[in-house]
Amino acid sequence: MLSWSGVEGNIPKLFSLQACKWFLLYMPIIALFYMENGLSVGQIMLVQGIYSFTIALSEVPSGYFADSIGRRNSLITGMLLNLLGIILLSQATGFFSITSSAIVIGLGSSFISGTNSALLYDSLAKIKQSDAYLKHQGRLYSAGTFAEAAAALLGGWMAQYAGYRSTVYGQIAIAVVGVWIAWSLVEVGSEKKTIKRGWANIRSILQYAILENERLRWFIVLSAVMGSATLTAAWFTQPFLSDQLFSDGWIGVIWSALNLTVAIISFETYRIYTVMSNRQISLMLVLGIAVGFAGVGLFYTHWSLGFIFLIYMMRGVASPVLLDFVNKATPSDMRATVLSVRGLIIRVVFAVVAPFLGWLSDVYSVQQAFLLAGVLFFVMGAVTIFMLRNRFESA
Repeated sequence: MLSWSGVEGNIPKLFSLQACKWFLLYMPIIALFYMENGLSVGQIMLVQGIYSFTIALSEVPSGYFADSIGRRNSLITGMLLNLLGIILLSQATGFFSITSSAIVIGLGSSFISGTNSALLYDSLAKIKQSDAYLKHQGRLYSAGTFAEAAAALLGGWMAQYAGYRSTVYGQIAIAVVGVWIAWSLVEVGSEKKTIKRGWANIRSILQYAILENERLRWFIVLSAVMGSATLTAAWFTQPFLSDQLFSDGWIGVIWSALNLTVAIISFETYRIYTVMSNRQISLMLVLGIAVGFAGVGLFYTHWSLGFIFLIYMMRGVASPVLLDFVNKATPSDMRATVLSVRGLIIRVVFAVVAPFLGWLSDVYSVQQAFLLAGVLFFVMGAVTIFMLRNRFESA
């Protein structure tokens, strides 16, 4: 059993921080909350594009901040910004105020993205358990999705009986707890004791990750395609459920079930290496995502919900496995920065794709947006797998 003190204590604390970060009371109805405040589906996706672009701009500097100043300091900063953003969201009433809150929350997310995984890896390495990283990363991801599933049930009930905004007020208290957990973490030094600081070193890390290490580059791109796909699915699921006339309470239940699906699968994802190769896992992810989107677009009924569950199943595998690919190809002293590069690429792809698909849903329909997304993500994923070719199994 893991201790809650010292470096070993970081592991259960990171699980708790992840759970706190993703205990999102407002998430099952956030798109509906935006609509209540006058936003169309296209504007919702534009807000998400701006949110993702904010993360993209700050992702690498914040990751380098974590490598240079400390993972713990980065996580504290991220959780404080997250708290501020939620306070702003609780007072938001239109496009511009909602966008402002999204920008602040995006800045906070950039300080957390990759840093929690880097601290987890370094903490395990410090206690000589780095081989257990995939198992713990899967369970870290599960902690977040189990928390989101539980929050969806409560948030759906709150939305139905106390209004959408009540969920945002409740989120403030959760964010305060997150700041306290981040403060309790213990810093862990990287393998190299001296880290060069400055933009020149950021450029050298970018050059290494994007130009010099081809295997790492294409694993980052594959992560970006899959990450953008699952983000797109998350933001189109609520308009789909609304089109199918599900009540707020049922939307909360369905959102909970979707996240439980992710949690259960990611919890045991480390076992997948015993039955599938890296190439086979990647092919499964691309095909599963494409079939899920296309299935919703082709049929678009209550029964299409099964295809959304398929996308969420792929999400449960993709996050821990693709993080493992990237971690194994990255030196410790630049790990948080490289993971932030990964997050940056995910957000850039989503920032481009989301507003386009949102515009398509306004001009045509959400159904057409799902169908085109399936084609788009299949082509992008297939090209990436082709570029990787024989580089998979050296991960």
